[in-house]
Order: sequence, then structure tokens, then C-alpha cells
Amino acid sequence: MNVKRGLKKGECKELIIASAQQCFSEKSVDKTTLTDVAKRAGISKGTLYYYFPTKHDLVFDIAGIHMLDITEKLFAMLEDGRPAPSWKEILAALFERLLGSKTRSRLHLYLIHESLSGGQALRDRLEATYDNWFHLIEEMYCRMGRKEPLPKGIARIWVAMLDGLVIQSVACKNRLDYKALAEVAEVLVVKGVV
Repeated sequence: MNVKRGLKKGECKELIIASAQQCFSEKSVDKTTLTDVAKRAGISKGTLYYYFPTKHDLVFDIAGIHMLDITEKLFAMLEDGRPAPSWKEILAALFERLLGSKTRSRLHLYLIHESLSGGQALRDRLEATYDNWFHLIEEMYCRMGRKEPLPKGIARIWVAMLDGLVIQSVACKNRLDYKALAEVAEVLVVKGVV
């Protein structure tokens, strides 16, 4: 494998991901090809396929990076030494991070679409991602100092709500008001769960 510019393995993967994000932002996920990404990165298609055999693999990795970024931001809010933030503050940060990027939202919708029209392996991978999100919500709930467990099904409802907001963030011309959404969502959490 010939990696241009003397890049190390990790650096090449980062270059591919950065190039893909630029292409997705400019052309959309569905219109971007792996050839486009390879050209943008200045590498051969063979090198790109070594790291990402399919476009789905690349998109899942990027989506995973975005999810890790969101998770780290939210957990940092709980661990930075100041008093625990309110649900409104956490939800506003979540909505801003998740819905504030059209590219991030488009990636998510692309994965949902492809998993519905693609093979079982892709559906299984998306289901595993959702399971991870359910656990993250439950963990966040516990870190907020709750003694009782999160009622069964609430995490699924939250993820379904987020999926709906992702659709609106992409499909609607008007920008979503994250703070107003967080106020309503806080009422649901506080009155509906506690």
C-alpha cells in the first residue's frame, strides 16, 4: 500500500475521514463516491478501500466519531466540578451538537435509509448503534444523580424523538430553536420520569 505524503496509518485514516466530511458537506452523502473521497485525500482508491471497504463503513466511522464527540461533551458537563447541570442545559447542548450540523444530520438519515434498503448486516450495525444510544441515555440519567432506574422504554422514546428532530433539521427551512426544545423536553423528563 502506497500512502502519499509519508502519512502513517492513523494519519491516513484521519485524512480520509476529513476528506469524506468535506465531500459530504459539499455534495451530500448519497452523491459522494469513494472515488471523490480518494481524490480529495490525494490517495489511491486502493488505499481508501484498505481502510474503508465500503462507503457504509466510512459513514459509520464518521457517525461514530460524531457520537463520541457528543457523548464526551455531555459527560464533561457532569464531571467538570461545578454543580450538576439541569436537564434543560444538557438537552440544549445535545440538541445543538446533534442537530446543529446539517452534515451530521444527513449522515444519520443516510444510515437509516441505507439500513432500510440495504442488507441485514447494515441493519444489524444500525441496531447496535441504537442500543449504544439507549445505554448512553440510561448512563446519563444515572449520572444526573437519579436513584431509581430509568423507566423501561424511555430511552427508546428519546431516541425516536431525536430521529424526528434530525429529520426536521434537514427537511425544514427554519432553524430549530434548541433552547425552546430543551425547555419542553425538560418538562417531559422531569414530569414524565421523576
